[in-house]
Amino acid sequence: MKTARITQNFRGRTAIVFSSEGRSLDLLEQTMRRLGLEADIRPLQMRQSLELPDGLHREHHIVLIDGDMTLPAAWPESYGAETPCPTIGLVGIEAPSRLKALLQLGVQAFLSKPIHSGSIYSALYLAVNEFNRMDVLHRDLHDLSDRRRKRIHVIRAVTALMRQRGLSEDAAYSILRKDSMRERVSIEDHCFDLMHAQSDDDPNSRETNKRGQAR
Repeated sequence: MKTARITQNFRGRTAIVFSSEGRSLDLLEQTMRRLGLEADIRPLQMRQSLELPDGLHREHHIVLIDGDMTLPAAWPESYGAETPCPTIGLVGIEAPSRLKALLQLGVQAFLSKPIHSGSIYSALYLAVNEFNRMDVLHRDLHDLSDRRRKRIHVIRAVTALMRQRGLSEDAAYSILRKDSMRERVSIEDHCFDLMHAQSDDDPNSRETNKRGQAR
């Protein structure tokens, strides 16, 4: 399993802040700039409905969301099911319903209101690194699911090689494994490509595929 690298420097990122916090926003903006971030403050009225933006990038943005706003149930559909970038929840009223609404948006850290400069870096550090950690886990899970889906092609490739060369199962698998390592791809991807190439070269297989598509 891969390990996410620890990020300690947030220079060059843009922090988009949705809050009704008033004067604390000046302190937040000043602290952000000292840390090398560009602060994009978007003040809102208390209880105002919040519309989350499109076009966020995981490496370029950090979003701070005030939990005292009327929050949407999810991010825009363009982001899919995952949080698009590191996200911090600003917490004033510690009601379970408001904390739950922030968690449902996938916040990785909390910053209490009124905002104090000494707690801002810690919230940024936690949000960015927790986001990176979850991103690595999601990528690993996707990779495992993809390899599991392609495992049938490994079985087919081993069987074909055993039949073609009169090899044992272990010997056929060893050859396929060495070939995949030589090509620097997983054995699942190697066998997937191998079996599809053989299928394309087999006229009977192509005809079967055509009949299947016609149905």
